[in-house]
Amino acid sequence: MPDAPFPPAPPEALRALLARASVPPRQLHDPAPDAAALSQAVAAAACAPDHGGLRPWRFLGIRGQARAALGALLAESMLKRDPTAPEARLDLERAKPLRAPLVVAAGAAIRAHPKIPAWEQEASAAAGIMNFLNALDAMGFGCCWLSSPALQDPEIKTALGFAETDRLLGWIYVGTPEAERPRPQRPAPEGFWRDWQPA
Repeated sequence: MPDAPFPPAPPEALRALLARASVPPRQLHDPAPDAAALSQAVAAAACAPDHGGLRPWRFLGIRGQARAALGALLAESMLKRDPTAPEARLDLERAKPLRAPLVVAAGAAIRAHPKIPAWEQEASAAAGIMNFLNALDAMGFGCCWLSSPALQDPEIKTALGFAETDRLLGWIYVGTPEAERPRPQRPAPEGFWRDWQPA
């Protein structure tokens, strides 16, 4: 591994990054982050690399009874994709948003730009989502970033108030984790780094 060109991060910040782990939604409970904590997490998201200053990060909080309404939308979306889906499977879709006290729809606002393609804007939004998760985890909350086919459903996007050109990138389940939260074994970093030498 190369020598760091800058002084190492403060130990507490590095410890927080190395300790971060996804928490299954069913292990997330009240309280969810309050407005001040969420504001800090979004501020962290806005520190992500952002070519051209397009600020593509978008977060939509869904809590309380709104989670049941989201579940109904998810079931409707599944029924459009699979008209033969059994009622039990639709019930699972309806229940998904109820697994955690807060669900965040995370997306990217994509703009036409002559120098910055859509994939760069999505990458910036994804980096912002990771900062959002890291910030909440550092504050003691748990998160889980999940995907689903419904993210590709334009009617879901419209119902949630996203623009037609926006991209939905995931459902973030947020809450206070159970005491015995998972801490997976991480692979050795050497397996993901190599130095290039020209031929």
